[in-house]
Amino acid sequence: MKKLVSFFLKFGIYNNVHKLLGPRIFKLFKIFFVETNFKKLPILNHPLKIIYKEELKKYDLVKKTNLRPFLSYSHILDIIKLSGHFKKREIKFLDFGAGNLELFAYLSKNISKFKYFYHDQNEYNLLIEKIKKDKNIKNLEVIRSFKNKSLNFDFVYFGGSLQYINDYKSSLNKIFKKTKFIIISQTPFYFNENIQNDIILKQLNLSYALNYLYLINYQKFKKFLQKNKFNLISMTHNRVIKFINFKNLKKKYKNIDMYDLIFEKK
Repeated sequence: MKKLVSFFLKFGIYNNVHKLLGPRIFKLFKIFFVETNFKKLPILNHPLKIIYKEELKKYDLVKKTNLRPFLSYSHILDIIKLSGHFKKREIKFLDFGAGNLELFAYLSKNISKFKYFYHDQNEYNLLIEKIKKDKNIKNLEVIRSFKNKSLNFDFVYFGGSLQYINDYKSSLNKIFKKTKFIIISQTPFYFNENIQNDIILKQLNLSYALNYLYLINYQKFKKFLQKNKFNLISMTHNRVIKFINFKNLKKKYKNIDMYDLIFEKK
């Protein structure tokens, strides 16, 4: 039955009824992803839902309370504190595909010398710039372009965002010469040296929207980072969403899972 349902979920006709049937199907079968035949992510992928008052409320709640926000990489603060630069000078941290300001608020409370660089889709960039201005936030900078050669970071963080970027290699190329560490969290990888391509999946667990993302070939990705002088220093399974699964996908995509990877410049 699950195979039949997965087959139905692949088709475009399902997209028209996702908001109506999707929550019921997901509750019954817990199918998070299905494979597609796409070669590129759709242009209007990962639609934004941004409201100024809601984003400001999220930021204030974390900033003013002891609330620990949702973190796609739960050890992000620990990694920063373990680095040799912590407490010696200001930490420069780029959040690529940041979304809201909850992580910024959380890290700012826990790191005394901290500069946070924000980058996301243009609509979010504009909204965060307004919050920065209205709240007079000094250690927050919104980056729209990476053409500025003077930009340098200690950490670049892709918190569950890399797989949603259409040309993610181009995005990585923009920051290879600007950082010491690259942290990639909550990102799906598979292992198979005989298959070189990334696979595009349709994401089904969100009732309000259908998103598309890359299932990335681990061996190919690691070679790409090594070619650009970054070594893998840590690789762990990501269990932030405990019951996430890829059971319905083809067996040829070996060891499919959500992973956290940390790379350090050679």
